[in-house]
Amino acid sequence: MNVVVVGFGLLGGSFALAARDAAPGTRIVAVDRPPVLEREAARRAADEWVDTADAPAVNAALERAELVLVATPVSVIVSLLPHLVERAAVVTDCGSTKRAITQAVRGSARRGRFVPGHPMAGAPEGGIDLARADLFRGRRWLLCPGESDADALEFVETFVRRIGATPIRMSPDEHDHAVALTSHVTQLVASALGAVALEGGAEPARGPAFERATQAAGGPEQIWDDILSTNADAVAAGLSGITAELERVRASLSQNPPDTAPALALLARARRALRG
Repeated sequence: MNVVVVGFGLLGGSFALAARDAAPGTRIVAVDRPPVLEREAARRAADEWVDTADAPAVNAALERAELVLVATPVSVIVSLLPHLVERAAVVTDCGSTKRAITQAVRGSARRGRFVPGHPMAGAPEGGIDLARADLFRGRRWLLCPGESDADALEFVETFVRRIGATPIRMSPDEHDHAVALTSHVTQLVASALGAVALEGGAEPARGPAFERATQAAGGPEQIWDDILSTNADAVAAGLSGITAELERVRASLSQNPPDTAPALALLARARRALRG
């Protein structure tokens, strides 16, 4: 089986390693810039390495591929997708937002060959050197197949299961509003907590709870500019909800004497929601 991975970082490299483990004999073609492809980890994770600037070689790889995974920032996926869909048998992606990405191929006669995807997996730091075959094992893999052909969707779902993930179908709107809360707002809240605490001199009291709460903080600006720009409305709505909850707690604790009831009620709601 021939698989092309466009964007050979943490997600793309991990997908390549997982595909090899799950389907022995799979041939992996890595498409990226030379500084990435020349790394030892990239040489181990692929069988062929194609510079993104080498258009003839890229096109030849796409036309031979049974599956193309695009694991680049959202803006790059949007720009590449029309070209990829015209040449590849089946295309899927790892983009963190879905509405802008699905819109990119809406006018293509081959849009059915694209299965929008988003694995709920990752790490605070990226890069091919951190790729590992078990990154997706036991994780959810969101798919938004509104206009995907049935056979393309079945192919991608089967492959996702083979690498140990669980495919879940959602619409692009449902996806973007859900991940705004579980990922995008989380990133901003964690970053705000980390910046306020450490810039405010709380470093000596840093402990496990703080480390867990800020694990996602401080993502790279280039990637997050794409994510926030293409999901701004959902992220803004999510922040409004979080702000309203915290404002109720802040106002109650500011009373004299302080009223702890709203804070305790919030803790109880969280326990019920998270632990059943």
